[in-house]
Amino acid sequence: MTGALAARWARTVVPSWTYRWLLPALWLGAILASVIGDTSNCSVEVPTTCGPDRTFSLAMIACFASLALLWWQPIVAAVAGVVFMALDLRYDNVASARIGWTVYGVLCAVLLIWIGTSRLRQRSLAGRMQRDQVQVPAAARTGVTSRLLVAVALVLVGAAALGLMNWQDSREDTHLRRAVEQTAVAKGINDDGELALQLPDGSSRKVSVAGDYDTGEEILVLVDPADRDWLRLRAELADYTFWYTVAGGAWLLALLFVLRDLRLRRARPRRSWSGPAMPVRIDPHISGAFAVRSADGTVLLGLLDADLDDEASDLRLLEAFSVLDEEEQAEAPAKLRREWAQTLMRYRGDALLVGDLAEGSWPTLLLGSQALRPVSPFRAFRKLPWHDETASSLPTDFEPAEDAPTAPPVEPAREVPTLPWEVPLRARSWWNLPALIAVLLVGPLAVGAFASWGEWFGACMATLVGAQLVHSLGSRALFRVTATATDLWIRTGWLERRLSWRVVDSVEVEEDGLSLEAGDDWHVVGGIADKELANVAAVFETLRLRSHTGLPEEPIARRPSPVLLINAIYVAVCVLILVLTRWNPF
Repeated sequence: MTGALAARWARTVVPSWTYRWLLPALWLGAILASVIGDTSNCSVEVPTTCGPDRTFSLAMIACFASLALLWWQPIVAAVAGVVFMALDLRYDNVASARIGWTVYGVLCAVLLIWIGTSRLRQRSLAGRMQRDQVQVPAAARTGVTSRLLVAVALVLVGAAALGLMNWQDSREDTHLRRAVEQTAVAKGINDDGELALQLPDGSSRKVSVAGDYDTGEEILVLVDPADRDWLRLRAELADYTFWYTVAGGAWLLALLFVLRDLRLRRARPRRSWSGPAMPVRIDPHISGAFAVRSADGTVLLGLLDADLDDEASDLRLLEAFSVLDEEEQAEAPAKLRREWAQTLMRYRGDALLVGDLAEGSWPTLLLGSQALRPVSPFRAFRKLPWHDETASSLPTDFEPAEDAPTAPPVEPAREVPTLPWEVPLRARSWWNLPALIAVLLVGPLAVGAFASWGEWFGACMATLVGAQLVHSLGSRALFRVTATATDLWIRTGWLERRLSWRVVDSVEVEEDGLSLEAGDDWHVVGGIADKELANVAAVFETLRLRSHTGLPEEPIARRPSPVLLINAIYVAVCVLILVLTRWNPF
């Protein structure tokens, strides 16, 4: 697909703002119309107004699905919107709600038609291209995917929800069988929104209510003689039918995950197969997917999340996408960035797309002798009125050797300082240690003050915020890098990490510190004084060379740092203050 044909294909894409922003706004509008227009009050004659209503709970599955699935599966969400519109017109007698949900349901139907015609048009345009039949190698065994595990968990959640509902209903039925009807008098609503009732025997009860009741109004209630704490308004019986919504929503999601997993397996047959191939260009995208362009590279068509059959190669490819992330790239050593870039360079250029070129399809990409299998459906780039998604990737003329030249080797030092040696670090801010001491003193006082005033939320927040400040300030004030004859100890945060010199393969000087290569891992040591960087690197190189005695390599080890001890003592003191204040208030 090239030139004008690719541009026509791109124009058929349904703008994502229609279902990612417009429809959610209309859904909220319909909810507001339903709430504002509903002036009905709880009544004994119509107990479903404020009591159990199974039909309403089941209908809410479609209502919530029509919103929650818009960003993930807009077609299913639109179908749910149409279904809920039909249910609302059938059972709802609130005029404003019927209007609101009719508008929303009609637009969902329009979206369904639009998406359907768009994908038919996309397949029609792609079908005009001459394609060659190519052979796609058999895919590796898929195994148990995370989708299936999530689906099983959701099925169990739904079953647990229905089991809990049945237990609550049976307990409520026991009370109802023993209940006696009485007439109570409303005494008013307290600050917590509870209605105070006076029973015929002169006792008072407080109960949460959904309806509006006037002071002095007589209200029919049910009282269980065997359980003094149990009381229900006849017009507001306990409603546990919301568990239908929870269970139905969980099972709907489970079904969608299973269907998605089946589609994934269909796109990865374990036998060789042939199909029509279309020439395209691909580029690694910052999202971890591949940007698919027209064959001449001028038109962005969409994104396909794909992986390789070989797990080791796929893991290296997945890690290499980090070079497109500015934050991860800045924290990685130069040599590792070069390796990432070289890996991505092998997965860009001319490729063959086998399968349908349409949103929602599951095509396979052939790049040389390698097959990139789809992980999720192909989707077009999202378009918003204020922003269009772009293909963020490596520059076209990127050359790893020129873009990031290899750092010169580090020469070992002739003399090594007395070991253990504390590596000279940059000067810390003068206020780090005083601020840490201040937090350790003021924090418990603040917790005690809030607790004595009865402000328990403030006391808990002071404990959490203080603990975070102690961790942050302590990590800076107590940061240390210590070298011994056999190990390098790096104290960061709550832990001290030990790196044996035997496992270090190379030492490289970076802009902000040193990077130590240990097998497939990299360890960046930052915070070293700039003028001492070269000397520290030379000492590290000497210790690394001296450690190569042929002994077995030692694994990386960790031990608690003083910051963890200080943090634990601070939290323990604050919790002790809370407990003592709760039991023995000042």
